[in-house]
Amino acid sequence: MTPTDGVDGRASTSASASALAASLDVLRVSQVDSQRLDVELLDTLNGQLSRVVDAVVDPSGEFSTRKSAEIKLFLDLGLFVCTTAMNRPTPGQDLMNLRFRDEREWSSDSPGAIDVATVKTGVEGSGLTVTQRLILGFVRCAAGYAWGSWQRKMLRERFDEGNRDEWRYKAWKWSQRIENAHATASFINFCVFLKNGRYPTLIERAVSARLVYQRPSMARVVDFEYLNQQLAWRELSELVLFTLPYLYSSRVRSLFGALSMATSRTRSSVDAVGHTATNDESSTTSRRRVIQAFRCSACASREPIHPFVAEPCGHPYCYYCLRARMLEQRLDCRCVRCSKPVKEMRRLATLSSFHFRFFSHSKQFPL
Repeated sequence: MTPTDGVDGRASTSASASALAASLDVLRVSQVDSQRLDVELLDTLNGQLSRVVDAVVDPSGEFSTRKSAEIKLFLDLGLFVCTTAMNRPTPGQDLMNLRFRDEREWSSDSPGAIDVATVKTGVEGSGLTVTQRLILGFVRCAAGYAWGSWQRKMLRERFDEGNRDEWRYKAWKWSQRIENAHATASFINFCVFLKNGRYPTLIERAVSARLVYQRPSMARVVDFEYLNQQLAWRELSELVLFTLPYLYSSRVRSLFGALSMATSRTRSSVDAVGHTATNDESSTTSRRRVIQAFRCSACASREPIHPFVAEPCGHPYCYYCLRARMLEQRLDCRCVRCSKPVKEMRRLATLSSFHFRFFSHSKQFPL
């Protein structure tokens, strides 16, 4: 056996390992679901921790609103230190039977390529190196927090409204270009991920951190039926929120009112039925007057479209008026009437007949 034969044997082994790694097919939906489960877990913990901080530090809620970015950073660091930094799967990855693997070991040009003779299922391989874990933690935690702080600073100090020759405006333009470039690169990377099933995010592709199965024979913990139900309910709720403003429009209600009046005229009426119809009409008129009493605090509409109230002050708004205001002023959204901070929005509850009679005769809500 010559030295050339040994080199050719190692090259063929590395090429076989690379081909075996490429042939390993990990469910794409499992990889995406693991990320979404981690995000939902952090959102839940963020809400609970914010309530604890409000109860201990500032009951008004201004402290948690002002320090929301720092609270998110604390949770991101905690999740990273307890999972990826220790070469352990995150909660979402554990539910999907996934873990990170150093894919460089399976590359044909890597000096430390794995021996294909020891491979049985294709999910073997060591975890991430210290360098890979540090880069992942820095990008996901520190870099994300720094970029968010920079965006808030530009928004707060209005960098986009300065002179074109000032450094503030140039910094804002470059930030917009970087953000657009990152969004484009992420979209291209996700399209490639849908094709070959590897690296759903840019940082994972950059450090060669691939998601593979922990155990080759374990089924998904989260059933497809549950996910399908969640998706169906979500799409149904979005459809309802989209169509409700049109149903509340005056033209649609006038059309339904004309149809109902035409139908009632064609029926044979008796005194008892006529008396009942009169009571129903007066009740409907009373309900409409009460809805008109809750004028939108933003657009002053007498009939709020899909009425909601701001918490904790309780002033009424149209859904889209309040939602748009909270999206525009994420850090410091305040009520138009009382200038108190708005922490959340709540649907205006349906009132009983007693409340309708009370509000109809109350002087506090002029009709």
